[in-house]
Amino acid sequence: MAPELPRLPVHLTLVCTLLRALAAQEVRQIPPYTIAPEGGSISITCSTSGPLSGVFLKQRLPKPTSVIYYEDKKPPTVDERFRGRVAFSGLQHNLTITLSHLQLSDTGAYACQAVMEDVVWGPDTLVVVTDKVPQEADTCQKAQLISVLPVVLAMSFFFLGLGIGAVCVLRKTQALSFRSRNCAAWRIRTQHV
Repeated sequence: MAPELPRLPVHLTLVCTLLRALAAQEVRQIPPYTIAPEGGSISITCSTSGPLSGVFLKQRLPKPTSVIYYEDKKPPTVDERFRGRVAFSGLQHNLTITLSHLQLSDTGAYACQAVMEDVVWGPDTLVVVTDKVPQEADTCQKAQLISVLPVVLAMSFFFLGLGIGAVCVLRKTQALSFRSRNCAAWRIRTQHV
């Protein structure tokens, strides 16, 4: 029987998906999640639009850490924990970062951070590093993670709709309040005339 995935990746997937729905569109990041065995490698691509000073890749969960900082035509800055395990391809506006020789402690949520006029975050990539397991168990774990994806997406759209609804109600309330104040001011002026 294949070992069950811990609940942490499922919760991280939910958090990452919610952040993805709310993230700014200036930074696109793929893949949304990836699973790799200990000792394996993964790639994360950060794509941006607009003028750009540089790109960070940061591990946001479980412990915030800067993994790399990359600028075109300059040597990249790599955190000590990831030295010798990082490779780059592309330019800073469409950069693929490959992390190799993965360790279990590399599990977490990673986000691209573009340094533009403002700092703009990407939507996160959930990285799950598993113990080295037989191929059959690895396939089962991927199937389990993929099976929760529709539920996570449905919840994400629900919360996104809830947020949009709250904004609409707030704006309508503000508009009604503005109209009420203007009508009251007009009544006062017409009574004094």
